Amino acid sequence: RADAYKLLAGISAAAVLVVISQQWASSPLVPSSSVVERSATSDAAAQVIGPIAVVREIESELDFRARVDTGAKTCSLHVAEWTVDDTDAAMTANIGEPIQFRTENHASESAWVERLIDDVRTVLTSAGAETRYLVPMKFICQGVEREVLVSLNDRSRMKFPMLLGRNFLAGEFLVDVASDRTEKQMLAYDGR
Repeated sequence: RADAYKLLAGISAAAVLVVISQQWASSPLVPSSSVVERSATSDAAAQVIGPIAVVREIESELDFRARVDTGAKTCSLHVAEWTVDDTDAAMTANIGEPIQFRTENHASESAWVERLIDDVRTVLTSAGAETRYLVPMKFICQGVEREVLVSLNDRSRMKFPMLLGRNFLAGEFLVDVASDRTEKQMLAYDGR
């Protein structure tokens, strides 16, 4: 029996060591070729983006100055005005209905766009809670084209008419807040 207990104790100790060594090897503090290769592969696939970007809305072909916001789950777009046919006072009752809205960029260029309302979400802002319509829209930024849900709201008092949220950034971009490359692109875009 003593030999059986020693064998079980040895197997248990070996299992614990395997678990510990797996956790140790996956630690970001421990250089491991497999860990480094995974990191290098995912970084190579992602592009670096600065704190601001130029984003084009595909249908209207309008370019927007966008603040890159990793704290925002979804993108947000400035809408100067909108109409919903047969609108209901309860915003959630309008899900699935078409919404026509006029979006406007930082150069005061505007276009009317129509989409189906996909969802309604309450968003916490510095001014409090706001309920917003969400619609699918296609954008392109630095060669990456994606259709994402976008919250529509009046951003006329904001510096940027668009927020580029995680739903556009995820898996495609690494954010470098110290990058000035985008600022130079903005100045060139404005003709300065």
